[in-house]
Amino acid sequence: MQITIINPQAKQYAAALQPQFPQCDWHLASHVSELSDMALQSQVLLATPSDAAQVLTSMKNLAWLHSTFAGIDALLAEDLPKHYLLTNSRGTFGPLMSEYVFSYLLAHTQQHLAYRSQHQQALWQALPSNSLQGQTFCCIGSGNISQHLAGTARHFGMRPVALSHSGSPKTAFDHVQAFSQQQQLCATAKVVVAVLPNTQATQGLLDQDFFAALADDVVFFNVGRGATLNQQALLQFLEAKPKARAILDVTNPEPLPEDHPLWQQANCMITPHISAPSRVADIIQLFADNLSRYLQGEDLIDKVDFTKGY
Repeated sequence: MQITIINPQAKQYAAALQPQFPQCDWHLASHVSELSDMALQSQVLLATPSDAAQVLTSMKNLAWLHSTFAGIDALLAEDLPKHYLLTNSRGTFGPLMSEYVFSYLLAHTQQHLAYRSQHQQALWQALPSNSLQGQTFCCIGSGNISQHLAGTARHFGMRPVALSHSGSPKTAFDHVQAFSQQQQLCATAKVVVAVLPNTQATQGLLDQDFFAALADDVVFFNVGRGATLNQQALLQFLEAKPKARAILDVTNPEPLPEDHPLWQQANCMITPHISAPSRVADIIQLFADNLSRYLQGEDLIDKVDFTKGY
């Protein structure tokens, strides 16, 4: 079995993986330009989607590609071959997404900024208390990452629900509904977290109708893909609902232009796509688990359906 790794940390990956799988032949490249002819003959490829997209047509023997990212947009172009099994790394990002979302959510609920302002004034004054307990936590999308977020929400005494295209029930959520029923579900949610992939079906899905269904004081997160959000609709919502808050870790385009009005919107926070970085140790563990399955002819985890885009 020949395996090619394209990554600036390719040697670090190999140092951990080669001892576990001595029966495999490993080809390493920190950049696509360094690939040898032998590397292009591999049956297995570990790479980012953008790097993999550059070599797919040359890898005639490719049987399995593992993406080091959760998003695989670059691999969905119509002119790219899809003769291989594709898995992604979404299984590693749930805990990191939870840390990101709940760091902002807890700071908001516990009124950190207000108390910081009082501290600067040497003002000892208790504010009306808030709590996450009993609040509805709505995920837009019901996949692996959303299910982990739901578990964290439940830990804080929240009621996790979700919207998805199918509306199929998932055990992580108290309730799952289809997007056609979003008005009924979203109106009850104090927190709404979008974790959607970028597909034809999701582009611009979070539009004026979506925001019209949200509570006036909702805390809205987008940690999925920037293209799923109509940013003008969000801006209009935030302007009309000053008690609402938006935390965006993804935008369209990235980086968001300096003159975009969302930068100046007081109830909006933007971070530079840092909510769930691809950590080498996490990817190594996930890939090793799947490689063991692959070599034994077992079903792989985190498989991607090309027709759905996730």
